[in-house]
Amino acid sequence: MSDRLEFREKLGGILQKAQGAQNVLSVREVEEYFAEDGLSREQMELVCDYLLSQKVAVKGYVKQGGTVTEKTEEQAEEHYTEEEKRYLARYMEEIKTIKAEEAGERQKLFVASIEGDALARGRLIELYLEKVVEAAKEMYHKEVFLGDLIQEGNVSLMLALDELESAEEAHRKIMEEVRAGMQMLIEEQTEVKRRDHTLLEKYTDLDDNIKKLKEETGRDVTIEEVSAFLDMPEEEINDILNLGEQ
Repeated sequence: MSDRLEFREKLGGILQKAQGAQNVLSVREVEEYFAEDGLSREQMELVCDYLLSQKVAVKGYVKQGGTVTEKTEEQAEEHYTEEEKRYLARYMEEIKTIKAEEAGERQKLFVASIEGDALARGRLIELYLEKVVEAAKEMYHKEVFLGDLIQEGNVSLMLALDELESAEEAHRKIMEEVRAGMQMLIEEQTEVKRRDHTLLEKYTDLDDNIKKLKEETGRDVTIEEVSAFLDMPEEEINDILNLGEQ
């Protein structure tokens, strides 16, 4: 697509589509929306990444070296660690004991919860536990333990119920908050790991340069000498060296 303005409008359109679907789209839906635009796989990947950054869950999106693939739930679960599989099995056993939802019950509970009924709020939390698990599976990210994602979703669920002001579209608003909380956790943990990886690379590079300078001088070197050798502030050098002592 050559027209940048048109592409921007299309991105706005897919966001509106997502909002009408409780901020959840499948890879297939995204591909169909841009079917006439002839996007490459790399461009489709960028679109999916953009949607994730806007707190839209793209069900089935897996980045694999420039390709976008859609996986079934069974295929996605193949990527769970053994610890995650055990956690999920135990957790699902626990919530299976919850009484099944009755016809029309949820809407009545929304109204009662908004009016301050603590029992109604507690029952709504029960009814949404399995939906939180479904959302966590959709948003699964290898950098975040599945159990942490589920618990973050549960916290967001409780906060969303506290903030409800109207029973109208209550379900959509609750699930939006649940997914937003999960997305925030994913972004926080992936950023921490990225930063840690960058610091480790800096430490390794600094250590190599210090060894090189020692070999050239035939003695231990000072921070001042390393600073001059690398044209790097002493404070930054100390910060990086402190990382290796943690």
